[in-house]
Amino acid sequence: MKKSLLILCLLIVNCTFGQNKQVLTDEQRLNKCITENTNYFTFDGQKPNGKGWTILENLFAENQFVAWGEYHNSPMLSLLTSFALESASKNGYKTWCVETSPFVASELMKIAKTSNPLETILSFSKENHIRPTFPFFESKEDIQMLQTASKLNYTIWGIDQEFQMTFPYCINQLYSGVPSSLKQQYKPVADSLLARWWMPKGKLLDSLSKVVKSPSLKQLANEIKISKEIYYEGDNAKRASLMKSSFYKYYDALKSKDEKIFFKMGSNHLARGMNLITKVYDIGNAIFEVAEHNKTNFTNVYCMVRYTTEKGKIIDDFESDDSENPKVFSKLYDKEKWVLVDIRSIRRKIAYDGSLTMDTYRLIEKYDFVLVSSEIMKE
Repeated sequence: MKKSLLILCLLIVNCTFGQNKQVLTDEQRLNKCITENTNYFTFDGQKPNGKGWTILENLFAENQFVAWGEYHNSPMLSLLTSFALESASKNGYKTWCVETSPFVASELMKIAKTSNPLETILSFSKENHIRPTFPFFESKEDIQMLQTASKLNYTIWGIDQEFQMTFPYCINQLYSGVPSSLKQQYKPVADSLLARWWMPKGKLLDSLSKVVKSPSLKQLANEIKISKEIYYEGDNAKRASLMKSSFYKYYDALKSKDEKIFFKMGSNHLARGMNLITKVYDIGNAIFEVAEHNKTNFTNVYCMVRYTTEKGKIIDDFESDDSENPKVFSKLYDKEKWVLVDIRSIRRKIAYDGSLTMDTYRLIEKYDFVLVSSEIMKE
């Protein structure tokens, strides 16, 4: 009887304890994760300093593929990338993958070696009356990033389409490859292409392609045709397929499949699983799968900015009804420091109880780190 009574008492105590134990919501779990896994670094254009930066540097030692999912056209992020390229180089990285076409990547490597790369790139814009000639590579900070890559002997991989603003430059390059004896004959073809540069006719591109001797220029003509189709059809699946095909072409040509590669592209492209915006399996997922196959590691960083300017007015993404970034991370903004959150530990704990917004759940699923910039992006 006494034994039965003791067992009953223990059951009552255990049940009471179980009832009193609080079950955390996903929001509470994330807040706990942020509290325990947030670090900082300062960066004013000089060398970044702080534990947050040390963590980012260590990723290059720990992974075969490191991907920075960027917000575009930030001079500060370009400067920071210069330091990232130096850190990566010390850890055996010699390949840098960017959001350009293969042709433009090869052009950028040549431009980086000129005496004045910035003036060289700006001269193209003046010639074609279109700016920028090469999207994401035009400011002096972008050029400094390119020069750092050149100094450290990086090979640049471009895996994307030809951007429409680059078409005039590409058409002129195609025409420059036409043999001298045929230049006059094919000038009307080039002029016709340039007259409607934003949507060049495939037959005219084929006409130039047949007479140029360079295989890279023949490939360029094909790249323009594919890119035109992507623009015309708004085909995100075709663009993602092109990125993956270009990446595999580079990767399959490597002597060693252990090559370490640093990726810097738009954040939506570098997500695990589906692209955050286009809902297609993009290059980020392909890189992740290659790392899984190689039994190496892949880590991606979601870089975000809270404040931008538009027509001289400061825009706060946190206050926007159509915010680009989850508000739970925007509110971490610190004007004095860059904020780095390691969100890997939360991924296996979330219960999808609806206490977080959908964009927050997606970010947790698809990224390992969130980096909140201290800058106010200027237009």
